[in-house]
Amino acid sequence: MNLDTEIKPRLRNVDPVRVMVDGTQVIGLRDPLGLSENMVCFHPQTIPVLALFDGTHTLRDIQEELTRRAGTVVFMDDINALVSRLDEAFLLEGDRYREAYDRKVIDYRSSPYRLPAHAGTAYSGDPERLRAEMNGYFLEEGGPGLPDLFSDPRRPVGLIAPHIDIRAGGASFAKAYHALASGQPSDLYVIFGTGHAGVERMFTAGTLDYLTPLGKVETDREIVAELEAALGRDPAAEEILHATEHVIEFQIIFLRHVFAGRHNFKILPLLCSLSHHTFAGDGKYHRQRQLFQEYCRAVKDVCTASGRSVCFIASADLDHIGPRYGDGFEPHQGTIKDALEKDAQLVKTLEKVDSEGFIRHVASEDDARRICGFSPITAMLECMDATEGRLLSLDYARVDNRNSFVSFTSMIFH
Repeated sequence: MNLDTEIKPRLRNVDPVRVMVDGTQVIGLRDPLGLSENMVCFHPQTIPVLALFDGTHTLRDIQEELTRRAGTVVFMDDINALVSRLDEAFLLEGDRYREAYDRKVIDYRSSPYRLPAHAGTAYSGDPERLRAEMNGYFLEEGGPGLPDLFSDPRRPVGLIAPHIDIRAGGASFAKAYHALASGQPSDLYVIFGTGHAGVERMFTAGTLDYLTPLGKVETDREIVAELEAALGRDPAAEEILHATEHVIEFQIIFLRHVFAGRHNFKILPLLCSLSHHTFAGDGKYHRQRQLFQEYCRAVKDVCTASGRSVCFIASADLDHIGPRYGDGFEPHQGTIKDALEKDAQLVKTLEKVDSEGFIRHVASEDDARRICGFSPITAMLECMDATEGRLLSLDYARVDNRNSFVSFTSMIFH
């Protein structure tokens, strides 16, 4: 396959994972949208090559750069073969990907509900086992115990809970939902979650009800319709991103568990993707700031106009540090201690409900610790009316055998 050497291939936002193939460690590119059933795998030495597929380099540029690096001629046929392999797997932006994406969107939106994508892996798919598993997080050592539902006369207006694998952060999840369920319940839970695959228009709602092993959780379609009217466009245009994303699903499992048989509620699921650069003072990010403010204002306005009681939830982790996340070192206990101390300073801005202080804190380090919960936390702070936050948990979990780790927090807001 001979391609125009002036085309500029752009690799989609994919998830690289280490896998073993015939006893050899390779890098697999996992598609968050699941457009292809097969994972495309490469030798680790190929990854720097893929970094050139950023939409700014022509095939001729890539050939010249690879030839320079290798010290020998890299043939265009080899580059064409790589491009074709990626394109056939829908991993490159372009017509082939867009057609597959559009088909996937039509199929997803015609479904009666959003299936539990992580049942049987991150948590049990069997209802009885799942109930026992969930109770275990509340009752295990370091857990908060089972909540005394509605015993606190105050109604929480905000919550931060982790979105790390439940089995790694179970106690922190439990502390968040113990505090939430102990207070007065809300009619609607607006759940902001990190869109790990990237959200082109910054926010995208979901319209489908969520099916869980513990029963169905209803999405408030009336609120979604009102949001569309307020924005003048489809607020769920990138809804397909919800199909396999875990960040909303994990929160819904806990909501369904703590309120089972005691309280009926609806949700508004929202994936978001932004960075501290959005709030930089220069004009380069003016349109991004506009999009952020418009969407958050619309969410807040339609929630207020609905007359429903509303609680905002940020599904958010904090630091991502170590080789798994691109660092050239293996963290040690001192690294973790330092990160948690910095997290504690960040949390202080949240306890004060200081949105500007939170953004400044992340920007001051240029997000060096990769706080992937920045988007949902910032959106929640913009939408909720809270006067104080309270820290419930600040913890971490190692995620590989090279001491890479993720930190996370749980907090309640009134």
